[in-house]
Parts: sequence; C-alpha cells; structure tokens
Amino acid sequence: MNRPDEKQFIANVKKALDLGTENLDAGTQSKLTRIRHKALDAGERKGFDIRQWFTVPVAGWATACLLVLGLAIYMNQSNGTLPPLEDIDLLAAEDNLEFYDGLEFYAWLTEEGIDAAG
Repeated sequence: MNRPDEKQFIANVKKALDLGTENLDAGTQSKLTRIRHKALDAGERKGFDIRQWFTVPVAGWATACLLVLGLAIYMNQSNGTLPPLEDIDLLAAEDNLEFYDGLEFYAWLTEEGIDAAG
C-alpha cells in the first residue's frame, strides 16, 4: 500500500541503481541480481519466522545455559556439595590450609588473653 510519492521515489532509486550497473562485467551483474532478488524475497516475508531464533550464536546459548546451571547448583547448596561463597577465598588461596584449621583456637586464646607464643 505505497503512496504515490513512495512509488515515485522507489522508481527513481531503481533507475539510479540500474544506471550504475550498466558498466559492470557480467559476473558482477549476476551477483548483484542474485543479491537483489534475495533482498526482495526477504522483504516480502511477513510474520514470525522460527528460523530467526536459530540465528543466535551457539556461544550465546551455551553461556546462558551455563549461567542458569550455575545458578541452579548454587541455589541447591543445602545438600552440602558446594562450599559457601565465603569459603571460596580459602580454597583458592595458596596458603597452607592447616593454618586455617586451628584459627578458631587462636581466636579463643586471644579472647582469653593467653599468649600463644609462650
């Protein structure tokens, strides 16, 4: 349902593009014709196209799935298979973990005012 001025504009654009392609070789003209037909076919399609959903990169879907899986595992921590987030720093540290094993004892000694060194 183009208005008359839109039809005239489209006709002028077609004419200018056709004039620009007159000096091209046959191979280039063939490629341009195929591209033009492909663009016109794509423009005529209307409505929802399920193929649009499959154009999303696989990496994007994989990232989204990993994020959902990670969130689900974190939310299901009640079975004790994953450490709480505050323990992640301890596990990632290069320090000797035996130091942290007696940390509560040293805190108790400090509260009691007992000198652990002597």
